[in-house]
Amino acid sequence: MPKIKVHEKALAHLTRGLYRSPASAIRELISNAWDANATTVRITTNAPNFFQLSIEDNGDGFTKAEFEELMQGGIGNSQKRSRTKELINGRPMIGRLGIGMLGIAQICGAFIITSKTEEGDGFKARIRLYDLIKQRLDSEDRDLIEKDEEGVTEVNVGQYDFLDFLPEKVKKGTHILADELHPTFVQAFRSSVQHPAYKDPSLDWRKALRVVSKVHTLQELGDYWRLLWELSASCPIPYVSKEALPLGLIKEDQTRLEKFDFRVLVDGLEVHKPVLLRGNPAGYTTSKIPSTSKRVYGKDLTFHGYILVQEGMQLRPDELRGIMLRVKDVGIGYYDPSMLDYRYNEGPRSRWLTGEIFVEAGLEDALNVDRDSFNRFHPEYRAIQEHVHGILHDHIFPRVYQEIDRRSNERAKTREQTRTIELRRVMTNELQLPVRFEIKPSAEGADVTIEKSATHVRVSTPASKAIPTKKNQQQLASSILTVFELALQEKTRVRQREVFKKLLLELLSRW
Repeated sequence: MPKIKVHEKALAHLTRGLYRSPASAIRELISNAWDANATTVRITTNAPNFFQLSIEDNGDGFTKAEFEELMQGGIGNSQKRSRTKELINGRPMIGRLGIGMLGIAQICGAFIITSKTEEGDGFKARIRLYDLIKQRLDSEDRDLIEKDEEGVTEVNVGQYDFLDFLPEKVKKGTHILADELHPTFVQAFRSSVQHPAYKDPSLDWRKALRVVSKVHTLQELGDYWRLLWELSASCPIPYVSKEALPLGLIKEDQTRLEKFDFRVLVDGLEVHKPVLLRGNPAGYTTSKIPSTSKRVYGKDLTFHGYILVQEGMQLRPDELRGIMLRVKDVGIGYYDPSMLDYRYNEGPRSRWLTGEIFVEAGLEDALNVDRDSFNRFHPEYRAIQEHVHGILHDHIFPRVYQEIDRRSNERAKTREQTRTIELRRVMTNELQLPVRFEIKPSAEGADVTIEKSATHVRVSTPASKAIPTKKNQQQLASSILTVFELALQEKTRVRQREVFKKLLLELLSRW
């Protein structure tokens, strides 16, 4: 039976067009640092000039021989998964294809990589990636496409040269310095550091989140703030605290993430997950998803998480709306505002919802090669989708509607009490006597009766449902009938009109 083959050019194309944003490309370098047992990753953008971009970690580093092996056919052929070495603090292995290093080519044409191991082995090399590679690949450029004696095709995507390496001046870990950033990247980022908060020397992550929570979309702040936010959303880092979400939703996850001992700093600012929701006046509807295991086509799928609805108030920024799927604690793409293609229209309530699903085992085969999206017809993805949709449809949104009704009734009750107080005040001012209200039984109709004594005035008003008008107009109708009945007690029509007009306008001005 003939075999189906995939051309090597496909992988070469991927190295230059794999990620959809700078944050996605940098995220892969951060994942490499995680897999190298780093505890700290420092990203320096050279803001506000943005002439260089630096990513430095304090991980295990790698040797010159390992680097050459990676450059000579190892891209896309990573053997990370076959490692027997365990990562520190019980971390899961993240890396998969081994093309993250070259993904940075989307924002620069060349970079210098320096790496050193605990033993002092290491190297320094400059990597230059070819321009116009897509056109050259499509035109079968012989400088790029080669075949060896055995007919194996190799695709050249760039060149590298080793530079002088002085071990005594290099720290353990890996440092990538991109010094030929694309002009469009430089221009876009320069224009996005104008926000006053950027110049605040005391800026921390809580303050940064307050900045982004005041805009509808990150586009209002520009690419620099989007970079901060997207890195914070995607990296396997902790929240700002265990109380970042109400009702203890992420306490256990925060403890687990803190045990991994992994920090990411951008221009000296330590980033955390971009979720900090506290103090909403209307409260929150939440559902904590316990660790759930399913057997999908002979493989284990295990996940847990939470769903939160910020009652009565749209989440800001928009990018926080929806469901974030995390594989090995790494966010895949963005928060999905479709809620994993939820089939029901919940109107504005869907803009109040956010959530995270942490996949502990499985779903990796459903990842597309960009690690930013999923094959939505993969059975493991569908299993999670079905589970989440069940929670949304059967638990979350029914409770949201109940809360809407409860708040609506409370507001109506408060409004009714306030309007009754104002009506009593208007009548007391007119009569110069205390006014007492009582509700007549529904069977007695919609008439208002007023009885005066030497010490007070007793007003009997109809029950709301006895007034034949719309529900939201019944109290207004009752109040108008009351001041009208009071005006009728005047002796002349002229005086009746004057009193009615005066009382009605005064009453409406107070509502």
